[in-house]
Amino acid sequence: MGRRLLLLFLLLALPVNVYGTETDVKQVWNDIAADVLEFGKQENFEQAKTMLEQFSDVFPGDQGNELTSTELRIILNAQERALRAVTSVDKAADQRIQALTEFRLAVDALVAEKQPMWRQTDSKLLPLIKEMAAAIKHGDSDVYETSKQRFIGTYSIIRPAMAIDLSTETQARLDSHIAFIEQYASSDDKKLVGQLETMHDDFEKAYHSTRNEDETSLLWLISSIGGMITVTLLYVIYRKYRGEKEEKKRKQVE
Repeated sequence: MGRRLLLLFLLLALPVNVYGTETDVKQVWNDIAADVLEFGKQENFEQAKTMLEQFSDVFPGDQGNELTSTELRIILNAQERALRAVTSVDKAADQRIQALTEFRLAVDALVAEKQPMWRQTDSKLLPLIKEMAAAIKHGDSDVYETSKQRFIGTYSIIRPAMAIDLSTETQARLDSHIAFIEQYASSDDKKLVGQLETMHDDFEKAYHSTRNEDETSLLWLISSIGGMITVTLLYVIYRKYRGEKEEKKRKQVE
């Protein structure tokens, strides 16, 4: 904690551009987000508020051009929700910490190069899907509703981080599952079990996917399109060459 307080002092005393590299700046973002959550767990929400305000002074900084509009929007929205949480006297401590956790995970997903923290929540989220399916099979609507609310609450905390780390297509598929169970699913519908099993598979794949896999898929698509364009161009060139050759022969005959 002493090291982080020293970091905060330096942030307040020195201009932002003293951090020479992109990695340094991103580490500052991550350290502040970690401190925000730590102060929240200690119920020192006033200090958490100070750190969240300090985050505004260093984010996005010189790296603004390196971030996508989606990444900027997600982080700034998570920060805004965290600020509202720590300044709201009507919110319980656990609700405030949930908002701070959401912010912490989102920043980590933006900064982490390999294994973001949100991927470690699979042991909390995936079992809830199985609990919902089991409750439907046994006709226990109360257990189903309890598990569903816990699932939706947990998902809402990690979703911003997932949206940063996962491909747009994967995130949209996960969101479609959530929208279905929130609006249309009923514990009386036995067919919902199959839907939940599909949802479990999709979430499990999302947890075990990597950014490299998404990039590889994109590169494969680009290569495939590029290959088709190349073949088409070669065919056009061949047709043009053949046409010119036939035209030359016709003139010679004449």
